[in-house]
Amino acid sequence: MAAQPQESAGAARAGESLLKVEDVQLSFGGVHALRNVSFEIRRRQIFSIIGPNGAGKSSMLNCINGFYQPSAGTITYKGEPRKQMRPYQAASQGIARTFQNIALFTGMSTLDNIMTGRHLKAQSTLVENALWIGRARREEMAHRHFCEEIIDFLEIQQHRKTPVGTLPYGLQKRVELGRALAAEPELLLLDEPMAGMNLEEKQDMARFILDVNDQYGMTIALIEHDMAVVMDLSDRIVVLDHGEKIGEGTPDEVSSDPRVIEAYLGTQQEEEA
Repeated sequence: MAAQPQESAGAARAGESLLKVEDVQLSFGGVHALRNVSFEIRRRQIFSIIGPNGAGKSSMLNCINGFYQPSAGTITYKGEPRKQMRPYQAASQGIARTFQNIALFTGMSTLDNIMTGRHLKAQSTLVENALWIGRARREEMAHRHFCEEIIDFLEIQQHRKTPVGTLPYGLQKRVELGRALAAEPELLLLDEPMAGMNLEEKQDMARFILDVNDQYGMTIALIEHDMAVVMDLSDRIVVLDHGEKIGEGTPDEVSSDPRVIEAYLGTQQEEEA
């Protein structure tokens, strides 16, 4: 994968704040999905959001990338406070997303699905694309080369021409990750990237997440229910329960927090037993 870490505006200085969530609230009618949630994600971190089902984790990601608009609070991204953000704006500003449920074009090949992640990088006009001349042709070749390198990085070379609907579940998840990487994001939001995977598939996905973070300096915000994975991957963790933040810290700090143990980790341990 030829993409390099974003170096603009001090991105090379690890540890700077990339995204800050301050007192965010989200309501649907009388139902409070998020209540005064605050946390900060620093550049090049792997930051995990955990909690029981219904805790507000996906709602939080939806607020970050503009699917939902908070009813109160502020989200600051790259130093710019924002009151509202639409998904296309988030994408254009360097936020990419995968989803709990796979959202791929099942009749298209692996390569073509990943190519869709390059849409916002295109600069050629409609006429140039229709005639496939000049800049359109050069862009197409450059984007294809870029996506081929992502395919090599994710070790799915033998499936580049395969319709993704025929691929096993774990490989479809990998293709979805590839599509997000094709957008060259500064912040990658992963919503349960290992849900439904077997142990081997989880190990592969964990390795790719670490490589994306380590080799390319990409900041990652992760929702995941597998606590072994979360504790191994994360630099920092925030814990939600019924829309409220009940804990935050390093994996060691969170795993020893009595309130977190009572609300979530104790339940996890019982289920694993």
